[in-house]
Order: sequence, then structure tokens, then C-alpha cells
Amino acid sequence: MNAHSGFNHRLRNYILKKHGSVNAFCRAVGIKYPAQMTPYLKGKCLPGKKMLERLEKDGADIDWILTGHAVGEQVSPISDALALSRYRMDIDNLLRQVRMHIGRFEERLKPAIEAYAVLDDEEKIVDLSSSIEKFLGFAPGSLAGVSLSEILHPDDYLHFKNALERQKPHEAVLMFYSRFRSGDGAWLNVEWSLSVKRKPMTDQNEYAMILRKTDNQLF
Repeated sequence: MNAHSGFNHRLRNYILKKHGSVNAFCRAVGIKYPAQMTPYLKGKCLPGKKMLERLEKDGADIDWILTGHAVGEQVSPISDALALSRYRMDIDNLLRQVRMHIGRFEERLKPAIEAYAVLDDEEKIVDLSSSIEKFLGFAPGSLAGVSLSEILHPDDYLHFKNALERQKPHEAVLMFYSRFRSGDGAWLNVEWSLSVKRKPMTDQNEYAMILRKTDNQLF
């Protein structure tokens, strides 16, 4: 099995996840004829330089699409399973969009990501919860299925809901400064970003979020 085995399935997964259809992807990246994607999606040939540039500009993780592994990952069955997760793709895409957003600032202002989580349409934590539990000081497994409203300050949750309502029904990346409840009951000042994605063939959303502590005084 070569290093690029299965790239066509990852490419299709990325396209459908982000755009919903091959035609929509082609419109977004400036491909006039969707049939041009057929050789790639059938695994008959690898994307060339121009196609890779289009994918990268669209926010795709090129390393993941071509190899199934993100940069720096050790090749193993566990990392391969993680790379194939749609949640991992959401987190990777969100990290990339945030870095692009802040790229115009000085290097010293670029944030270190300290935690991440995935929320379902009801805003409940459904996956990758261990890092946010450690970040907020909760016991392992204690935040699984917990709603965002239970760990976000009521005033900040209202601000979050208003921002979410304003962007509907479009996909977006939203950024906030909020107070999160920690394991000892205190409020922790957090800078966080939320990627809003529409689940294919549904009217429901999925959310991926990344967080870091901030020194900003929020109250």
C-alpha cells in the first residue's frame, strides 16, 4: 500500500463535508467543468500543483488528503483513525482559518491553542472532550454530553447566542472573549473560536471550537 492510498476517499470526504457537493466545490474554487474532478475522485491520478493550490486556498489539509496524516503525526493505526475523523477535520480547518485570520499580526500575537472540543446541534460536547476538561480543571469524562450553556457565563452565553443567530444560516468562524466555569466553580477568562458547519443533507449544525486562556478582564 503506497503513501497516497485512499487519497480519493479523503478528497471526496473533504469536499462533501465542506461544500455538500462536487459541483459546489468546483464553483467555490473556480473549476469550470466538474468532470475535471472525476480522475481524482476515482483515484486514477493525484492532484497536480494547480489543483493542490486550489485545495489549499479553500482551506484543505493537503497532507491529510494525500497521506491520511497531518504534519508531524506518527503513522500508526491510531493516528490514521483520528485523521479520518470528521471532527479532526473540523478542528484542523478551524485552526487554519484562525491562523489565516490573525496572520497579519505580529508573530508574538499568534495564540497557542490550549483546548478543543466538538459540539452537536444542541451545543452539547460530543467528542474530543478530554482536552477541554483538563483545560477547565474537570475530571476526565465529566464534560461529555454537557451543554455549552452549563460552562459558559450566562451573560457571555447570551452574547454567543446573539452572534450565532446573526450569522444563520451561513457557515462561519466566530471569535469570542468569554468566562468559562472551571472545575472549582471559579470563572476562567477564555479567548475562543467556533467553527459553524452545516451537517450535509440536514438543517442541523455541528460546531468545533478551540480555546486558550487570556489575561483580558471580562467582568
